Amino acid sequence: MITENVDVLISGGGPVGLYFAYRMARLNHTVYLCDKKDGPTTETRALAMTARTLETFENHNIAKHILKEAISLRGVQIFMKGNKLGAFDIAGDTNFAQMTVIPQSGTETILAALLGEDNIHRETELVHYEQNENGIDAIVRNMKDGSEKKIHAKYIVGADGSHSAVRKLPENWAYEGFSMATKFAVGDIWITGKDAHNIARYRGNVFLHSEGVCGVIPAGEKNGRFYHRVFVNLGMYELETGKETTHGLDRNERISVEEFQRIVNTRISPLEVTIKEVHDLAVFRINERKADGFRRNRAFVIGDAAHCHSPIGGQGLNLGIQDADNLSWKLSLVLNGLSSDPETLLESYNIERGPIVSATLKATGGATRLGLSGNWILSLIFTYIMPTVLSFDSIKKPLVSTVMQLNTQIPRGSPLLSHATYTGSNLIKPGQFIRDTTALRKRIITPDNKPLERQTLHQILQTDGVQHAVIFVCSRYSRIDPCLWTKDFWDKFSKQGYSTKSARPIIVESSWHALQNKAPEYIATDNGNVAGEAYWLEANWNVDTSVANRVGLVKYMSSKPESPAALVIVRPDLYVAYSDLIQSSDDIDRAFEFLNGYLRGEVN
Repeated sequence: MITENVDVLISGGGPVGLYFAYRMARLNHTVYLCDKKDGPTTETRALAMTARTLETFENHNIAKHILKEAISLRGVQIFMKGNKLGAFDIAGDTNFAQMTVIPQSGTETILAALLGEDNIHRETELVHYEQNENGIDAIVRNMKDGSEKKIHAKYIVGADGSHSAVRKLPENWAYEGFSMATKFAVGDIWITGKDAHNIARYRGNVFLHSEGVCGVIPAGEKNGRFYHRVFVNLGMYELETGKETTHGLDRNERISVEEFQRIVNTRISPLEVTIKEVHDLAVFRINERKADGFRRNRAFVIGDAAHCHSPIGGQGLNLGIQDADNLSWKLSLVLNGLSSDPETLLESYNIERGPIVSATLKATGGATRLGLSGNWILSLIFTYIMPTVLSFDSIKKPLVSTVMQLNTQIPRGSPLLSHATYTGSNLIKPGQFIRDTTALRKRIITPDNKPLERQTLHQILQTDGVQHAVIFVCSRYSRIDPCLWTKDFWDKFSKQGYSTKSARPIIVESSWHALQNKAPEYIATDNGNVAGEAYWLEANWNVDTSVANRVGLVKYMSSKPESPAALVIVRPDLYVAYSDLIQSSDDIDRAFEFLNGYLRGEVN
């Protein structure tokens, strides 16, 4: 039997598996991706992307490809018996304050093109694998001709859905939770009729009824026609008595277009629409399940292979993409031998993602039970209480931010976060996402005819490599002298000897403290290229979106010479790992002591 050797074997070629494979390939690792399908899905699957997912994609130069094919919605409006109860307007501190809608088929097509279709083994399934101290020995089968191939990989990743082979082949990997007996119907619909113009194309539409819910979400144009993703429940909330995993589309069940039409018009009454054309009308089931751990030594699960839940809020695909993003940079560091503690680094994937997934299951499950309970108390809430609640922005904004995943943080229990603030500072907290900033100007001007270079912090951090950013922020009032510790920071970073794949320095100064627009005199000639990308100038630190404000330094600024600096370590996924005030040269050392806990120094 032919054997192929790779760094990572990936089972499953949906959006999560494709994104993970793309990230690993861009990080120069060899991958073998097998998928049972013969191409991108044609089914009515995931539709919405959150702001946090777009921020993740932008960090790796993918967002532009998504936005080119997507539509952007303003929010969601809610109706009952023809009356508008209220609306959730999309807003938030993000570059992507919109509901981004793109069918899963489009997402898969984009990611497959970026990865390269030749790198995807279509109509191929994982049939067996076992682990040993040297890696993974697996067998994959071509579903067309039955031929088999042996794959030897250092790691295996399951992105193969709720019926994951990577999770099910071992005997000790449970998928804990329950199945709903309630069935749902979904399809992409071309809507016509006398009230079709009242179904918004710029917002999601949710119609509440005593029999349940009808959701009508704009899905975009196809062949010159505008489609909506329409879904309804086919019964009230009920649990299944069996333990079998039933999550997803159920091709053994059917619903006619006529029955679907009847249910839709009942739920949206007094509006009346006509279903002119339907794409992939299907019945689906919902489970709430979570694997009892997302890792077994050299095997990992991501996306639906690790968890499944109600589609309310459109969280599923987004959770999976962020699983993949979290694991990819950690696995790359280990494969490159750049971790001082590989076990802690790999186990942190399970520690960090588990609580986030649990919170999502709790929120989406609770909302589903409430919406489908069908009792008189619910009717009272919808009729009299919800309109009042939806009139308060102070209530709506946190809910919108949560759905858009803008409140997502790395759990405090992660070993990759430092919670020891030696100076007692109240800077941005480890675990928080570093939000984008106003543009900074590159300090070192090169002798060419290029215009001055200005970039936001997110743009500066964008890289195909796995790099932590060790950011030294020393903006201050113009009436006091430049920071005394900038040279110390540069020297101490340089002495760590980090690989350029693991960490990079960024120094943010006030523009008025850069006497000359060239490298400082203490920069060695052989470090000129690194310095060129490291030194950035901030002209207005007193605006809300300045770097100094984003990291929390402004509140500590003073007009005295001892005004402090801030040192913030940002992980490759844009979450903060460490933050503290710098009030002496010795304060800088503690940051590197922390980072050396899982990154290797002295490798250059």
